Amino acid sequence: MAGEMIEFLKISSMAIIDEMEVEFSGGLNCITGETGAGKSLVIGALKLLMGSKAGKELVRPDRKKATIEALFCSCDKEITLKREIYPSGRSRCYIDGDLASISRLSRIAPGLINIYGQHQYQDLLDPSWHMPILEDMAGMKRDSINRAWKDLLYARQRLCAMEKEIQASVDEKEEQEFSLKEIRDADISEGMEDRLRQRLDVALSSADLERSSLEAMDQIYSGPVSMTDLCAQTKKILSSMMDHDPEISELYKEMADISARIEGVSLDLRKRMNTYESDPEYIDELEGRLRHVQDLKAKYRTDEPGLLDIARTLEKRLGLIVEGKEQIEGAGQAVENAGKTYENAIRAFLDERAGFSLGLCRRINADLKEMGMSGTKFGVRQKNPKEMKKAIVNDCSPTENLDGEFMITTNVGQRMLPLSRIASGGELSRIMLAIKVQQRALKETTQVFDEIDSGISGQTSIMIAEKLRDISKQAQTIVVTHLHQVASLAQRHIVVSKTSGHNITRTGVRLVYDMDRVMELARMMGGVNPSPTVIKHARELVDMQA
Repeated sequence: MAGEMIEFLKISSMAIIDEMEVEFSGGLNCITGETGAGKSLVIGALKLLMGSKAGKELVRPDRKKATIEALFCSCDKEITLKREIYPSGRSRCYIDGDLASISRLSRIAPGLINIYGQHQYQDLLDPSWHMPILEDMAGMKRDSINRAWKDLLYARQRLCAMEKEIQASVDEKEEQEFSLKEIRDADISEGMEDRLRQRLDVALSSADLERSSLEAMDQIYSGPVSMTDLCAQTKKILSSMMDHDPEISELYKEMADISARIEGVSLDLRKRMNTYESDPEYIDELEGRLRHVQDLKAKYRTDEPGLLDIARTLEKRLGLIVEGKEQIEGAGQAVENAGKTYENAIRAFLDERAGFSLGLCRRINADLKEMGMSGTKFGVRQKNPKEMKKAIVNDCSPTENLDGEFMITTNVGQRMLPLSRIASGGELSRIMLAIKVQQRALKETTQVFDEIDSGISGQTSIMIAEKLRDISKQAQTIVVTHLHQVASLAQRHIVVSKTSGHNITRTGVRLVYDMDRVMELARMMGGVNPSPTVIKHARELVDMQA
């Protein structure tokens, strides 16, 4: 059997249990025993592994602690859960041998096992679970609807943000235009501040630079030993050497290049020298521009690249005002399209789910009739897609639009009420069984039914037994039962018994086969001392399942 399955349960020093080990199999496992033998303690131990509250009274007198351990097989992996309860009321939890919190245990265990008692129907008594159960049975997924809803929310948020941005631009248009003009008028470009500082430094040092230029020119041309004279003399010497050593020609050429480069330096220096002029107006202009850039940086609390970014942002915002109407229309159309997609997805999903619900209700009502509830009618309440208004659909989340609930009436002529308002435990147990039979996946967790057949007899008990057997074909099923009809169908029959002696009461378990099983079924039918006729009938039940 695929999915989750509990293989082994060990209980130590818990209440009247001294030491108990139970091995479970796939299919239907039935736990039987006389009233008060301790069958409920087995289920109680499983509940403790699911994270239920532990009381100190559970610890067997004179023991240091009570221990519950279980081995689960989950998708070909083994998982061990353990819980220790101390006389102080504290408890410790372990998952695969590692210490774990009770909250973590509570998250893991429900994925492995579901427990149902006469008044513990968990998902079926919680309306928020009804539609997920129904959709699971129909094999329906909400993925596309959830995506469409997210797309609609995103389109709305984008439109809203765009409207706010454009409105802000309109409200601050004059201020933004002034700021943009202010930055543009400064003619700011990357590195401009450094260039202004450099040009100002040159202007302020023009007299010194001119004097230094003249000194350099004097060194090149007019000095006692000028560079041009030295180059000319060197060239003349090299020229005379070439008459005897032709290879000196290369050196002569290099010397000629040096002479030409000195001439070039002289020309460039002369041009540059002509630009050196101490102009107070020019200096004032440079200082003013530099001061303006510094003021803008202080005003907008940024640096030079930041001013350029601000200018680009302002240009974009002011451009939005011009292009805003067209952009808002486009964003509005995107919202309309996303709304249509979402609306169509909701309506199609509801139509499909409603169609499946009709067949499901027919099957469940037929099963309920077989289980002695002929006047009962099961139904599903959900929104009618044809009556839903578009605006309401688009304003509601998938959870709200796809809301629904299981409905029931247990008497002909009475109006249908929510399943959660049904008062009778016996009725609830049979309704739950009928639904579980249809819930093919069952989340592949172990299903535990604790005396849900209480108060049932006759032909109804046979139908209950068959429904439990149907469920056990889909998932491992453990049933605490008083009905021999149910126990006779078990793949594994476990008997819980209680013994007393020396002022001590102990509960133990045993697997029963063959004649032991016959006698247990006979006890369930005829009491402690069953008649030969009852024993014969019990043997026939066992033989029928062989």
